[in-house]
Amino acid sequence: MSEIQVYPRVRALERGLELVSVLSEFGWATPKELAKKTGIHRTTIYRLLHTLEVNDYVHCRPGDGCYSLTRRFRLIADGIKDEDWVAQIVSFHLGNLLSQIQWPSDFVTFSSGRLIIRESTHRFSPMSVNRGMVGKSRPLLNSALGIVFLSAVSDESRERILTLAGLAGDESVKPENLENVMRRIQVARARGYAESSGETQHNISAIAVPICWRNRVLGAINIMFFRRALTPVKAAELYLDQLKRCAKGIEKELESLPLAEQTGWIRRRN
Repeated sequence: MSEIQVYPRVRALERGLELVSVLSEFGWATPKELAKKTGIHRTTIYRLLHTLEVNDYVHCRPGDGCYSLTRRFRLIADGIKDEDWVAQIVSFHLGNLLSQIQWPSDFVTFSSGRLIIRESTHRFSPMSVNRGMVGKSRPLLNSALGIVFLSAVSDESRERILTLAGLAGDESVKPENLENVMRRIQVARARGYAESSGETQHNISAIAVPICWRNRVLGAINIMFFRRALTPVKAAELYLDQLKRCAKGIEKELESLPLAEQTGWIRRRN
């Protein structure tokens, strides 16, 4: 990876964020109470509150001089999708995986009828010729990511996914492919992972495992490698345990996130 530039911390911003955090936790509060809870000098508290107020981030109640956050913070929070939180967690774990094996990995979710890459280590891997993978799509039925994703979802969800993918123009979703796909799904379920060889790119193979949260399937992660360097069987022999540990680490950390259990994610197979 390229060297990371270290910049000085902005103390005023840190204090402002600390103030916002306290207001979020305790609600209406006077500057005196905020100074006591944060340990920030009261003069600084007044400056911070004034800056936040003129920018419509806090509101001062005229009756008692107490401050509270405005709905502008709610709008900011609503702009953060579950996928953004998940991708942040996945990024850390994929980085650790890359440091162990050097081969690149992707994390995908199913959205708007397509399998979309949300995070990737291709840009950091010395073993990759690809860059800028985030935001690109992967064929649902011709990729290890797609097969293992379908292997983890419920039968009902799988039918809906295939319908949506077909409507979205995924060329891999064809009636003549479905019988073979079902066989691959059964194999993936038995093995605990899926594989592909030369299907998305003629010189690339991959193995993949699903990422789940409670009774939902969030997506899948893979390891990609050159066909001339490894077979999927050999890659699984060398790296599958590490890939599965990476997935378990992601799933364990996801438990702390307030994800939407009833909406937005696809039901997991029992």
